[in-house]
Amino acid sequence: MGQDPVAVVDTNVLLNLATPVVDGRPDTPSGEDPFRTVLTAYDVHVPETVLGEVAEAAGDDDLLSAAANAVLAASGRLTAHDVVTAGDDPLEYGLDPGESMGIRLANEIGADLFVTDEFNTSNYLLVAMALDDRNTLFTTPHILCGLADRDILDTAYVDGLLTYLCKSKSWDEQYVDQLRARYLRD
Repeated sequence: MGQDPVAVVDTNVLLNLATPVVDGRPDTPSGEDPFRTVLTAYDVHVPETVLGEVAEAAGDDDLLSAAANAVLAASGRLTAHDVVTAGDDPLEYGLDPGESMGIRLANEIGADLFVTDEFNTSNYLLVAMALDDRNTLFTTPHILCGLADRDILDTAYVDGLLTYLCKSKSWDEQYVDQLRARYLRD
C-alpha cells in the first residue's frame, strides 16, 4: 500500500474536526473521532504558526478551548514546519498567519491537499489563486465526505456531522448540500 496523501491544514480545520468529539451536548452526533480519523487517513502537516494559534485557543473553559486541547494532545501526530518567508512579502489576502503560512507550506512540499474552512468568504477564491496546484484546495466538509465515500467514516455519521457543523459553524448549507449530493447519496 502506498503512502498516505499529504494534507496541509489550517487552524480552523483542526478545531472543527475536534469539536464534535469534545461537545457533550445531546444533539451532537456520535461516532468515530473525525479528527483522529483524518490523522490516520492523511499525512497531516501544519506550519508551526498553526500550532501557536491552537495553543492560543486553549486555556479557557469553553468548547473551542476543549477542541484546542484535544488537538494539542494529538499534536505529536502532526508534522510541524517552520515556514520561513525568506524575505518575501507575506500573503496579503486578508488571511491570518496560519492560513498564509499553510499556503506557503502546501506549495513548498507539493501537498496533495490544502484544507481550509474559508469557503464562506471571498478568501476561498484568493486561497485558490495562491496555491500552485488549484486541485489541492479542500474544505473540512469535503474531507469528511471523502472519508465517507471511501468507507472510512460511516455515511450516516458524516451526514449528521455536516448538519451539526453547518448549524454550529454557520457553514454555507448550499455548498455542503452539493457535497452531500456528490458523495453521500446513491
